Amino acid sequence: MPGQRFTGQQSTAPEATPQETPWQAGPPPAPTTPQRYRSNAPVIGVVAGVLVIVVAVLLVVWGIRPQNRTAPTPTDSTPVLPTGYTPSPNWQGIDFTSDDYGAAGYWQVGPPDWGYDSVTITTTLTVDTGTMRFTFFALDNQAANDYFDTNGGTMEYGSVGQGESQTGTVILNIPRGDFTLYLATARGYQVAALLITG
Repeated sequence: MPGQRFTGQQSTAPEATPQETPWQAGPPPAPTTPQRYRSNAPVIGVVAGVLVIVVAVLLVVWGIRPQNRTAPTPTDSTPVLPTGYTPSPNWQGIDFTSDDYGAAGYWQVGPPDWGYDSVTITTTLTVDTGTMRFTFFALDNQAANDYFDTNGGTMEYGSVGQGESQTGTVILNIPRGDFTLYLATARGYQVAALLITG
């Protein structure tokens, strides 16, 4: 058979010499030293950390520094509450300020006059600055029920101008007992409150 060799028989083909491959040609290359990758990330992180600490220290120092405690000087537009108001004998009173109308003054109420199923409260409203447009309402002690003057008291609602005083009655259909009477703006926002005992 062609290409078959028998033992002891010499091959007629020339002996193969190892061939050089392109990567084996020439002297071996010089060893290369690995280059280390350098990043600025650690430096940026350190700078950001230092900035955060500096900002935090500034905020703490700004927050604990002593505040300027000078008293504001009143101007023509700043309402100044009067001093020295005292309620009439057996009455109770309170200073009030209404942001809605820029009004300030004094409100006082007399002792309650209880009827069978209602109470009549005599009240006086004195306005020193602004104009007070007012109404009244009450809440019982549980703050569960509200009561409005629907019986025609003379102070059911109204308006009192600067330098004026008005006295009248508020009549409420409320069970006998303690309740809180509120002076409110005409829009119904609370201005001041007094506890009425039953």
